[in-house]
Amino acid sequence: LNISRLRVGLLIHWQAFSIKDELVTSVNKSKGMCRFSSYNLPAFIWTILSVIAALTCSVGLYFSNWIERDAGNDEVNSMSSYRVCFGYNKISVSCDSYLSFGDIFSPEWQACTIMMGCGACLLILVALTSLFGLCVKKLFNIVICVVTIVSQVLAVVLFVVSLIVFPAGFDEEEVHELCGQEADSYKLGQCRIGWAYILTIGGTCIAGVAASISWCAKKHKDDYAIP
Repeated sequence: LNISRLRVGLLIHWQAFSIKDELVTSVNKSKGMCRFSSYNLPAFIWTILSVIAALTCSVGLYFSNWIERDAGNDEVNSMSSYRVCFGYNKISVSCDSYLSFGDIFSPEWQACTIMMGCGACLLILVALTSLFGLCVKKLFNIVICVVTIVSQVLAVVLFVVSLIVFPAGFDEEEVHELCGQEADSYKLGQCRIGWAYILTIGGTCIAGVAASISWCAKKHKDDYAIP
């Protein structure tokens, strides 16, 4: 009887240790799948800034409030490189007046639309890659590092050039209808700079800071650098 009890006790202990080992193995695997420690502080800051830059630049690109003029009754008329909204509130979310590419008012604005669209896509790609890097162990090899850094820098350059070129299209007749005949290249006339243009400037600056941080954000000693 004592021998039987001893065998039962040993069997219970053996099963308990087996379950414990399985739990430890499972926890270690889960840690390997989402290993936040592979990012140091600069990399975390880079990730946060990259996501913010992608969101702000995309929002600024979507809305038409690049140049504005009051229309009365708390409404504004607004215009961006590819979108025109008349008689809407200060946030033109319900405006559906999109221009086809051939109808965009000036070659400068056509170039702006292309460059900002490409820049926004690059920023979104970089932001998604940075988020995946939080949980995918050793996502960043040397190739992905270089591609990510170059993509973010290129996006910043595209947005900077677009923001500089955009006012060159103020001499078009459609802009005169909104801002008055005194509007000219780099002269707003009776219009003002809208919040979406300012938001895009802010997002571009954030992306530039993120691109600068990417050069010094590194993983632990045996891993490649994180952009």
